[in-house]
Amino acid sequence: MLSRFNSSRLRLPFAFSALISSLVFTSCTIKPPMQGEDLRSKALPAVKVPDQFAMQGKQSASPANHVKVDDAWLKQFQDEELNQLVAEALRNSPDIQVIAARRLQAESLINAASGAQYPGVNAFGNIGGKVGSSGTGLTGYYIGAGWELDLWGRVRTSIAGAGQNARSINADQDAARLSLIGTLTKTAWLARALQEQARLTSESAAAAQTVSDLTAIREKIGASSQADVSASKLIASQAKELALSTALARDQALRAVEVLLGRYPDAKPLNTTRLPQLPAPVAPGLPTDLLERRPDIIAAEARVNSAFYATEEKRLARLPKISLTAGFGYINSEVFALTRGPSTSLGTGANVFIPLFQGGAIEAQIAYQNAEAQAAIANYGKVALNAFNDVENALNGEATWRERSTLLQGQLTEQRRLMDNRRAEFRIGRIDQRQVQQEIIRTNAIEMNWRQGQVDALAQRVNLYLALGGSPTE
Repeated sequence: MLSRFNSSRLRLPFAFSALISSLVFTSCTIKPPMQGEDLRSKALPAVKVPDQFAMQGKQSASPANHVKVDDAWLKQFQDEELNQLVAEALRNSPDIQVIAARRLQAESLINAASGAQYPGVNAFGNIGGKVGSSGTGLTGYYIGAGWELDLWGRVRTSIAGAGQNARSINADQDAARLSLIGTLTKTAWLARALQEQARLTSESAAAAQTVSDLTAIREKIGASSQADVSASKLIASQAKELALSTALARDQALRAVEVLLGRYPDAKPLNTTRLPQLPAPVAPGLPTDLLERRPDIIAAEARVNSAFYATEEKRLARLPKISLTAGFGYINSEVFALTRGPSTSLGTGANVFIPLFQGGAIEAQIAYQNAEAQAAIANYGKVALNAFNDVENALNGEATWRERSTLLQGQLTEQRRLMDNRRAEFRIGRIDQRQVQQEIIRTNAIEMNWRQGQVDALAQRVNLYLALGGSPTE
């Protein structure tokens, strides 16, 4: 009889909670996040953003011999050793471990915020004799549950804000991963070029020393002056210094590669000094909407929405909070005589909290979050402008370096032809060994410029891919 009575007493609160629960899902809905053109217009109201990048419109309109900007852009360079280095870095680099930890933090933020949408259950207990800490001999425990009804959407807004905050953290880690791969790619190519440049400068230093030795011999027989000897010694010393500086730069670049890979930096040479061919120009007509996949754009957008959700959460804090509660307790005492002996109780109820006067604290918090949201919008505009600048610079830089590489290739071809002519003249006795060695030095200098031009052109293409976002690997 008593159990049926208690059951009937409990039906009403549970029915009431079911009714309230249905109201939660039909009550205030939270605002969707801002993104894309809507956000750009708020962040850059005075900037006219074109549909396509300006420099892209100046490229050849012919679709032949162009490539599309797509994910997995590393494959366009067809560099097997580079692919192996990137795979090793993604396995072993400490930066990747930091990225993984930050992603776990982002997931924890969402889980922590999501816990507020479920009932909370807590327990409290006490046991003591006649001389216990309280002197009452009370023994008891209480198990209670409470659930805030999200009638106005405050909890959902908090969860949405945590989701946007986690999204910004993940985007920051995507940017860090992209930066790691881009830096490794450009550093590996630079190290290859410096390996070759170190060889060429060493060869040029040896040639300069040969010229200096020959000039000293000629001075002894009266065919050259002391000034010629001093000038040749100066050139030989400068060539040796350049060789030492280039070797140092080579070792530093190799160590930088090894650090990015998570290896000990012992300046071990790379397997090849070959640089990949620069891929064909990107297909014309790149839309500016491509920037929306950039990690820093995604992170800035998420921070704007996180700030606005925080503002909305503070605004909703002015509304009443309604919570359903339920609990079961037991109490007994060895000192005091309870009216009915040991007592147990089971009950349900509801709590209402209405903030009537907080001394302006809530309004101040709302004003603070509004200012934070405005700062986030301004920062989004700054990031977007920098992104546009990155792409335009990369497009312009690649076009310039592509043209310069062609000119350097032409210079190197002519210089090699000239050196062959000098060697032919030496073989028939028209010139001496000094002129041959000097042509070797000139040829090496032009080849070094040409190789540096290759590295710069390849780096500009990597900068373009990084500026447009997307993944470098599958």
